[in-house]
Amino acid sequence: MTTATPNPNRAILIVALKWLLAIGLLSALLWFSRDNLAQLRSRRILWGVFLMALAIRFASLMATFSRWRLLVRGIDLPLSLRETFRLGMLGEACNLMGPGAVGGDLVKAALLAKDHPRRIASVMATVFLDRVLGMWALFVLGAVASLSPAGTKPGPELQWAVWVLWGGSIAGLIGIGLMFVPAFTHSRLMHWLTTWKFVGRIVKELMDSIALYQGKPQIVIGAALLGLLGHFGFLTSFFFCAQAIHSGQTYPGYIDHVVGLPLPEALSAAIPSPGGVGALEGAVAWFYQQHQLAVDPQSTPQQLSLAFSNGVLTALGYRLTMMVWGAVGIVYYFASKGEIQKAVEGVSTEPIPTP
Repeated sequence: MTTATPNPNRAILIVALKWLLAIGLLSALLWFSRDNLAQLRSRRILWGVFLMALAIRFASLMATFSRWRLLVRGIDLPLSLRETFRLGMLGEACNLMGPGAVGGDLVKAALLAKDHPRRIASVMATVFLDRVLGMWALFVLGAVASLSPAGTKPGPELQWAVWVLWGGSIAGLIGIGLMFVPAFTHSRLMHWLTTWKFVGRIVKELMDSIALYQGKPQIVIGAALLGLLGHFGFLTSFFFCAQAIHSGQTYPGYIDHVVGLPLPEALSAAIPSPGGVGALEGAVAWFYQQHQLAVDPQSTPQQLSLAFSNGVLTALGYRLTMMVWGAVGIVYYFASKGEIQKAVEGVSTEPIPTP
């Protein structure tokens, strides 16, 4: 892997643009919700429930960190539990702060690769496959939950989202199966796909990742199960945030959250704002509005406005749980700032493609 010379001015500009986008999106959402947000002071916040959301998010982070550790150890690289926690928390901090043009995933990979300079490509492959399996697990949870009779029947606007979840889940399952067939991963078709302008690089990264685990299905299956466990916890934490904030209010139920949140979560990962700030809040607000329409197609503008505001509030409550654990990561970040800088300079500064 080639080493790119960092451009400080370019990095500062990218950070500034990302935060301007985040502030702009969030400011617009708060402005549109200003009347309903003003009534928040009269609500009773269930702080005990919020602490449960905080604890569940921590447990989910541990499952996510363990998923990556399993993939790393699957290519015969040592990674202790203590170092897994440190690198995972550093990644959380970097995702929260958006330092430079470098994301948390690249920081984790760079710090691990500094002790294994000949395995940089392999380390980057573990991070990429970790993302793919995590996204697939998120879609599977939403798709399976959509079968539950306990959920609200989705309206026309949400039904397409359910089909996207099912499509992504089935495609991912087929892909995971095919990844263990060398004849497929080394076929002319896959080589041809790597030449495509927009998806070629992603396909190549994925094929490079898969090649490391052919013959080790237990590693990938274990990582997928940890992905399901982790995202189950994240979605549960999100719902507990809603419970804590909207006591006495009408809001989507647990199953509705599990079905409706995967796409907003995926969208927040795709929008280039630090931690998806603004994008997540807006997508969750839209989901709450669509849920209100599914419950009552004749909803008044006031009801839809309240649902929108409640969605923004729920996402902000969940954002607070991210900030709490991200703050722990920031302590690790400043303690390792020099180490991070040197490690990142040793690998490509191009971001890992988002699946």
